[in-house]
Amino acid sequence: MTSSALQGQVVDSMRALSAEIDRLDQAAADLFGLNRTDMRALDIIGRAGPLAPTALARLLGFTTGGVTTVLDRLERAGYVLRQPDPDDRRRQVVAATETAAAREHEVFGDLIHATSDLLAAYTDDRLLAIHDFLNRIRQLTADCADALAATTAPIHPPPEDRRSRGAK
Repeated sequence: MTSSALQGQVVDSMRALSAEIDRLDQAAADLFGLNRTDMRALDIIGRAGPLAPTALARLLGFTTGGVTTVLDRLERAGYVLRQPDPDDRRRQVVAATETAAAREHEVFGDLIHATSDLLAAYTDDRLLAIHDFLNRIRQLTADCADALAATTAPIHPPPEDRRSRGAK
């Protein structure tokens, strides 16, 4: 197989993985009783640990007002708590609750275990290569997302088909 063909297969596999992650995200959000945006916020809070709402807003690409609405929903669902920042009691931080951790284990426990088993089958050298690739592709993706978010020119939908409006 040529290098070009193999690269194409890797790209196809990444796209297929992305679609499956998207499907998993929706199924998990349904089980958590959340929408996808709230689920993404909860994931960030869970990975980062307690963080300021402004930091969460930046990581989500939201305004502080927009993230307040997300946090209100997560707090009502019992998945996060707002608490005083231990370093500056004038500020708040947001932390995931035990309820969130329990639900995460319930929803993702089998996947986490299976992933650990799969990773155990790889040598350290292969794991380092996988880790390097994933970090590099994540950064490329983040850079692309930043560039698209910074685009000021509106993206227009294709022109409407005249036949769909009844024109001849």
